[in-house]
Amino acid sequence: MEKSNHGSVQGEVKAGAGTATNGVVSPNTRRLALAALLVSLYVAANSIPIDAFIGGAGFITAGIILLPVVSGLLRPRAAFIAAVLASIGLLAFQLSIIPIFGFYGLLVPTMGIVLGSLGFHRSLAYPAVYIVLGAVWYVLFSGGTIFWLVPYALVIGLIAAKQARIFKLGKKGDLTIYCFVATMCELVTMNIGSISLLNLPGPAWLIITPFMFLERAVAVVGSSSILFGLLRLKGPLRLEGI
Repeated sequence: MEKSNHGSVQGEVKAGAGTATNGVVSPNTRRLALAALLVSLYVAANSIPIDAFIGGAGFITAGIILLPVVSGLLRPRAAFIAAVLASIGLLAFQLSIIPIFGFYGLLVPTMGIVLGSLGFHRSLAYPAVYIVLGAVWYVLFSGGTIFWLVPYALVIGLIAAKQARIFKLGKKGDLTIYCFVATMCELVTMNIGSISLLNLPGPAWLIITPFMFLERAVAVVGSSSILFGLLRLKGPLRLEGI
């Protein structure tokens, strides 16, 4: 069922992939080049602060916009490799969440990119399970406001509605949902660390909730807009698939 759901979106870009350009550049070479480019852009984007979130300047960066893009453009195996390399880059330059979470911070982009890619290219069931577990973790251990779970409920509702074929949003609507799913997987990993490692106090969650809403909205709108643009350029860019 999920494969057919993804086909309408992925097929549009696959049509531009095909064989090597003039028999010179192979699809594998293009994929490697794309992965390397995305890793570089993602690491660079993490040097651009957007919001402080908990209090550290630059804690939330433009990387939240690029993360769903990486998930959409790379299939799971390539996404995993890219996620590991991107995490190493963040660690080397001490960017974004790394100074606050330390080595745990490596999991934040990795889980977001890999689970997001699984959602894009395999099944939304994988990230859905993770998001539900994240919501349960928050309820059991955070002591924070229930309003924090609004995007959790929204994304799970959208996944359920899509799986049940309750509505059809078209290619752009589907891409928006996939971007939402990817950024929520990143958020879930960050939240687990905030609860278990940083011991963020319950009242603090209410204060940062509006900022979280804004951050995720920026991530979804920004990443989906980039992917919409890439869909228009799928032929010239010869992308492997979204």
